[in-house]
Amino acid sequence: ITSLCTVALIAVERMFVVCKPLGQITFQKKHAVGGIAFSWLWSLTWNLPPLFGWGRYEMEGVGTSCAPDWHNRDPHNVSYILAYFAVCFAAPFALIMASYTKLMWTLHQVSKMACVEGGAVAKGEMKVASMVVLMVLTFLISWLPYASLAMLVVYNPDVEINPLVGTVPVYLAKSSTVYNPIIYIYLNKQV
Repeated sequence: ITSLCTVALIAVERMFVVCKPLGQITFQKKHAVGGIAFSWLWSLTWNLPPLFGWGRYEMEGVGTSCAPDWHNRDPHNVSYILAYFAVCFAAPFALIMASYTKLMWTLHQVSKMACVEGGAVAKGEMKVASMVVLMVLTFLISWLPYASLAMLVVYNPDVEINPLVGTVPVYLAKSSTVYNPIIYIYLNKQV
């Protein structure tokens, strides 16, 4: 959850830096620390409730990690799973999409207005566009199988899923923390 929140915050930060919807803002170390702290607190906030009775955890896949109990039909558990899905997957994804859509629109408008020799603005726009598309695709490839499988189990708790099949989405999602820094470091020359 922390990695999803971090990717969403990075998307919002990129949008504020490029689009300047609130005017000129200089992001400093304190903003980065605040974003990291927020990501961890958000994750903690949404992962503690099962310890206090709202939802519960179980071993998932081949038993190498634990996750919310997608199979339990108790109304408290189902409400937790639906809230968890909404605020820990759907909301970060919506933030990412909205931020990058605004960013892409702004870059497109700038490239239409600017007359730069050699098409430097268009090249820069394409570079940012490719990074944005790669970030969104990586997010979807990493998290959509996991979120889809979780929702399938919530809506059809009797479905039989082979532990190996159930494990692949888990590792895809957990490996997303490796992809994002690589994409930013190699495709964003401002980092």
